[in-house]
Order: sequence, then C-alpha cells, then structure tokens
Amino acid sequence: MRFHFSLKILVLSGLLYGCNGQNRTSIDALQTDTLTYSYKKIDEHSNYFLKEDDRLDTTYFRAKYPIFKEGKINELITTIIHLEGDTSMEDAAHRFINSYNEYVEENNGKSTATWNRDLQVDVVANTPIFLGIKTTQEEYTGGAHGDHFTLYSNFDRQSSKVITINDIILEINKDKFIKIAEQYFRKQEGLGPDDSLNGKYFFEEGKFSLADNFTLEKKDILFHYNVYEIKSYAEGNTELRVPYTIFKHLISEKGLNYINSIN
Repeated sequence: MRFHFSLKILVLSGLLYGCNGQNRTSIDALQTDTLTYSYKKIDEHSNYFLKEDDRLDTTYFRAKYPIFKEGKINELITTIIHLEGDTSMEDAAHRFINSYNEYVEENNGKSTATWNRDLQVDVVANTPIFLGIKTTQEEYTGGAHGDHFTLYSNFDRQSSKVITINDIILEINKDKFIKIAEQYFRKQEGLGPDDSLNGKYFFEEGKFSLADNFTLEKKDILFHYNVYEIKSYAEGNTELRVPYTIFKHLISEKGLNYINSIN
C-alpha cells in the first residue's frame, strides 16, 4: 500500500477529522472554586495518507490538557504531561508526526499502518490545599496492539510538592494498611485469604504490593495498576479502592486534611 498526497486529499482529511486546517488548537474556558484554568487542545496529523479500498487514514497526535493561570502550577503540570522530555505539547506533536514521516520516507512511501497518540489530562480534584491530576494516553505505533496507561499525580497546593503515599499513611502504619488493602484486593479478585498471588499476577515473589499510582477520591483511596504491572495485557488495568472509613485510624493528619478538603 502506498501513500497518496494531494491538495484534494488534504481537503478531504479536514472533513474527516472535523478541523479547518492541518493543525487545530483551541481553548475552552473553565472556572473553578480554587484554581482557574482552561483546557487546551492540540490536533496535528501527517501529510502522508494511507489508502485502503475506499478509506483514507493518516497518523495523528491529539491532546487535551489544562493551562492554569498560576505559573507555579503550570510548572508542576509540565513535569507530568511531558513524559518524554518535550518542552511543550506542540513540540511533542511535531516530534511524533515527524517520526512517522521519517519512517514512511525511509520505506519509500510504504507502510501497512498509521500511528496515533491520544493524550488526555484532567483535573480530578481542585481544593485550596489539594490538586489531583489524571493523565491518560492511548498510543499505537505498529505491532499487534497499542499501548495505553493512566497516571495519577497529586500535589500539595501550599508547598507545590508531589504528595506520596507516605504523606497519607504514616510509615509506622504502612504494614497495617497494606494488609487491609490486600484484603480488599483479594475480595475484589475473588480470592481466598490463602490463595496464591503467583501465576496470574505479577507481584514480586507472589507478595501483594501497593501501586505507586494513586489518588484521593471522596470516599476512597484509589490505586491504579496499569497493564503489565500485575496482570497480562489481555487482563487490562486494575483499580483498587479502599474506603477511608476502614483505615481512618492509620491516616496522617496531613492526609486527613487533604481528604476533608475534597469532601
């Protein structure tokens, strides 16, 4: 299959992707009780198109992410959305599209599939002391299947520092909390107290462990295990929620303040 590039195809691609030009950037305003921010959108595609039967396809990079009025907050967000060291989302888009274009050109204009990357960054909690961010990405760059992941990032608004699980659960109470979380995990997975965590699960030495990837919700603490972390790709992601009411006695004072601010 070869790629066909012409002005007519460019016009058609604009109709297919619902945009007026090759690249689209738009901002939708959003007001919150604490931080003010807008969502910015990036939509860029390759000039190489794959024609198969009556269908046209092309490689694209799409992203939607918040832009805050506070510069310090934007600096924090930058550290979590530019996972490959890019200085801006526009640079990330250009690099992704250029990589695909180079791949096509090195193969004399031939390819069997297009690439795509969809990046979504959402504000999931926004209080005077706590900011929760969810980053979701789906990507395909060839092969049997694509890649996808979800990352949660939690920030202390007053110190502008990342919140870790050690800020929520006192170190002296960590083992007690892990036992409680394992009980919820086993119940969720339909496992008995003595059933092995080897085989189906990828826990090191068959011992349950918490995901570093977590966030604070209104009623629960949420741990998110991405594909391949504790299960196969076919099994997908795993989410584990543990209610605050069960381990309230193990939560640090700082952790309680974060949780109370959400509620």
